Amino acid sequence: MSDAGRIDGELIQRLLSQRVTGYEPLSGFAANTVAAVTLESGARAVFKAAGKREVEVELWALRSMSERGIPVPDVIAGDPDAEVPYLVTRLVSGEPGVATLQAASEVGRLLCAVHAMPVKGAGFFKESSGAPPYAHEGTWADQVAALTDRLAPVADAGILTPTLHARCRDLLLDGTRWDQPCVYVHGDFHPRHVLSAGSRIEGIIDWADCGAASPWLDLARVDFREPGLQRAMLDAYFPAGDPTDARSHLANHRLLYMLLALVFEFECGGDWLDERVPGIESALTTL
Repeated sequence: MSDAGRIDGELIQRLLSQRVTGYEPLSGFAANTVAAVTLESGARAVFKAAGKREVEVELWALRSMSERGIPVPDVIAGDPDAEVPYLVTRLVSGEPGVATLQAASEVGRLLCAVHAMPVKGAGFFKESSGAPPYAHEGTWADQVAALTDRLAPVADAGILTPTLHARCRDLLLDGTRWDQPCVYVHGDFHPRHVLSAGSRIEGIIDWADCGAASPWLDLARVDFREPGLQRAMLDAYFPAGDPTDARSHLANHRLLYMLLALVFEFECGGDWLDERVPGIESALTTL
């Protein structure tokens, strides 16, 4: 975990060995520190400080996706072995989310291309010691079941009631819900991580949570809310029509993502915990 209190323009200058003429902190995950910076060259960039493994994985992901034609931020610099592991990428223009049917369709096509990358095993690369795209051995159902061990301390801390914890545990252990082959996933394909301008997708950002998982994890996360946009995205991803079990897979993985987010937040010492519980309760009603 990065020490947010240590990250400022002066430290970034030292890490990059160049002058930083602008520094603006940005909101981000509790385990990271993110800032928009202006470099002495005039380039506008995003500086991210995170754990060594997260930086290694994101550097690899950005370079791998760029080679495959996926619009991602250009890497300016990065060093997972620095005193504060960091990544610097060129600032991507555009607004978070999409506003047109064409852009939503392009998201669906791009997600197909992301999911086409070969993987082995199952799990998030930042939690595996192997070199991506190889994750833990086993299946996606195995990885989901293992989440019960990480959920227990969250329940012990009183964040989940015993009844809610038992219901979530039983669902995680129901392997029939998670019996899908793994593909390469972004891992946090939230609409705010898709930057667009009109019908054009300018970039897909924040790849540190990538890994080998069910494709439904990404599909459940990229929820545009507006039905027309969501339909356009799914039509592009499933040109032959949605699978008959699409609704149940989406519902299962929406709950799963919320539980993963709760566990990640708890483990990194974040304070947005109780606020996640109503969403988990709501997701359970759709199963």
